[in-house]
Amino acid sequence: MNIKTILVWPLAFLMMLVSLAFPPQAQADGDIAEIYICWDSASARITDEYKIDLERGNFWFYHYFSGNPLRGPRNENGLFEGYWFAHRLSNNQIKAFLTVVEESGFAEWEGEYNISDELPPPGGSSWNITITFVDGSVRTSYGTDWVDYGHPEGWAEMRTAFWLLTGMRLL
Repeated sequence: MNIKTILVWPLAFLMMLVSLAFPPQAQADGDIAEIYICWDSASARITDEYKIDLERGNFWFYHYFSGNPLRGPRNENGLFEGYWFAHRLSNNQIKAFLTVVEESGFAEWEGEYNISDELPPPGGSSWNITITFVDGSVRTSYGTDWVDYGHPEGWAEMRTAFWLLTGMRLL
């Protein structure tokens, strides 16, 4: 075990605990409290899960590869619902993200965005997005990534917005 591992993991865990202590930011009804994104790749048996807590400014993720017995499906009853803490989100990042959310119509995405009845080719991926609002209401949308026209309007704008918010390609 090297010194970096010895120092980095406890520090990351401490930062995660401190981030949970921050109270939620005040938001109006209709505002988004949390976003959950899940990607499944049938051919590679990979699942990526992301949780963006806009109320507290936290970004969480989980990566599952079924060929690795040490990383089974995320334990929703485990510590931090089985997610790994990625990093804190700044107020400026969240404000910029919410501006794109409003302009793109992201908060209205709902239902299935698969227009083709064809079977996906090998290697196809499916996505699922659940938006939880401050008032507790939920909106879910899903589709497959292999169909060019299987995305909701505003997909490209939201892809960039998620990248700027999290530093990761979530869409």
